[in-house]
Amino acid sequence: MNSVQKIISQVMSHYGFRHKYQVAKYFGVTPQALSTWLTNGNIPSRHILKVRSDIHDTELPEPQGSSIEENKTVIDYLINENVRLKNKVSKLNARIHNLQSDDIKDDLFERINSRSLILVGRLSDGVIKEASGNWYESMGYLETDLINHRYDEGFFHPEDAEKIKNNQMNILKSTGIKESRFSTIRRWKHGQNGTYVMLSMVWYIDVDKDQVEIIAKPIDLDLDSVFVKN
Repeated sequence: MNSVQKIISQVMSHYGFRHKYQVAKYFGVTPQALSTWLTNGNIPSRHILKVRSDIHDTELPEPQGSSIEENKTVIDYLINENVRLKNKVSKLNARIHNLQSDDIKDDLFERINSRSLILVGRLSDGVIKEASGNWYESMGYLETDLINHRYDEGFFHPEDAEKIKNNQMNILKSTGIKESRFSTIRRWKHGQNGTYVMLSMVWYIDVDKDQVEIIAKPIDLDLDSVFVKN
């Protein structure tokens, strides 16, 4: 058995392949190219390196670099393989770190998210179509107090409502903006006592869908309480 046949047999045995086209797919070549290897008795060095890297068989023949171009190809392969392995190790380390800190993160995120206020509405007319989160506990509104109402129906401070309206008009007039994301701080009237509460707001705008999504959190509360451990 020549070296090409031996390598192909090793690959078929290691991966349980039964057909030569499966081997060709493994190498990323056509079945015709595989037949050429068998005819010429030679496999390009980069493919031998792949087999040695994947199967770790010390009996496989050493790759023979026959030209500067082929040597360059081998070097490129080794560089790419090194980068791939580094990325894999980095991802594994990140996963280990995440697993170790998931309990702490979950507890923190749960407390932060419990204060989130979410609105979904139309860009064109500012009508609120969905509302969720701690609106009643934080701001004194039931969800039904918000849905199907416009944002400028007394919810925002008049000065802030004017800024929002100007921004809305600029986006609608623009022909180049399809999506936008930005953060603002706006004053929202409390539904029970009428005072204005400062909200940190992140806006996600999709012009084609005529949709605005807002995630907000009150920022004039005691933020330190969110991070206090039980």
